[in-house]
Amino acid sequence: MSTQRTKPDWNTLAPYAGRWVAVVRGHVVGVGWTEKEARQAAKRSRPKEEPQVLFVPAVEDFDEDGKPA
Repeated sequence: MSTQRTKPDWNTLAPYAGRWVAVVRGHVVGVGWTEKEARQAAKRSRPKEEPQVLFVPAVEDFDEDGKPA
């Protein structure tokens, strides 16, 4: 199992603003209102992999690279 952690770009995460997301190999595999909910959702879909759990801030402005300003 690879331990490589890649984060999706901000354009991919924008629909999840204000929520927690669980990411495996650069793909969102779980979403929740709490860190625990996102991790549990990820474990249901990918039980053998350990997700990276991130909070996606609610931001309205993005720079030219698609990152929060």
